[in-house]
Amino acid sequence: MPSSSETCRRASHCSPNPRPPHHTPRALPKRRPRMTDTVAPALSEAPSRAELHIAVGITASALQTQYLGHRGERQQTAARARLAELRRNAGFTPEQRPLALQEVLDALHPGLREEDLGKGDAPSRSERAAFDAMTLFALHMQSADRPVHVRGLSFGAAVGLLYIGTKSESLKPRFDALLAARHERSRLTHARSLITLLRGARIGFDYGSFARDLRTLAGEHRAGVLLRWGRDFAMTPRRQTEESTSETSVAAVDS
Repeated sequence: MPSSSETCRRASHCSPNPRPPHHTPRALPKRRPRMTDTVAPALSEAPSRAELHIAVGITASALQTQYLGHRGERQQTAARARLAELRRNAGFTPEQRPLALQEVLDALHPGLREEDLGKGDAPSRSERAAFDAMTLFALHMQSADRPVHVRGLSFGAAVGLLYIGTKSESLKPRFDALLAARHERSRLTHARSLITLLRGARIGFDYGSFARDLRTLAGEHRAGVLLRWGRDFAMTPRRQTEESTSETSVAAVDS
């Protein structure tokens, strides 16, 4: 006759719903942070690829938001490191810093469209414009305490605001030299000089539009950009003065 303990063991073995043995779950290893972790949450809703001005504009907006600390300390640290990498290449061409083009393309979220990417050993016009715009943006953001990517304000308008604020006699010749420059290297030299002055005056502009304009300047339709920048340079200070005068007159009437 089997013992009571043997009977219990048999009953447990024959049970139609045996109780599974208890296992303590193992702790999953910590995942190393990826570069995409530094992208602002808003970018998750952005398309994976976009036209040049959209890609540069969204990326600049996200980086400055992170840099200014609005996305937390972790993303602020990542944005500072990213901008420092880009800033080291400001004023150079992709041919002079070929490995830096990879940094720019990697920084763009969303990235450039397939048709805007180069196919051979030379950068495309869109890649070159993105390189110039993003590296100069990084230079502009150095020690910034406010956004420098300002949607809707053109580069010419920003320099016009700088001119009315400083009344520097050398500013207009610098701007004219940029407009007259036919070679990229010369154009970048003048642009870097003016952007350094804009940084000091805490004046920003639209880097998405700036990238698109740089691409156009490298082609056969550059006259349109030159005309628009020149108009914005001349008219923006005048509009500012008229608006200020109008506000003063209204305040005087109200008082």
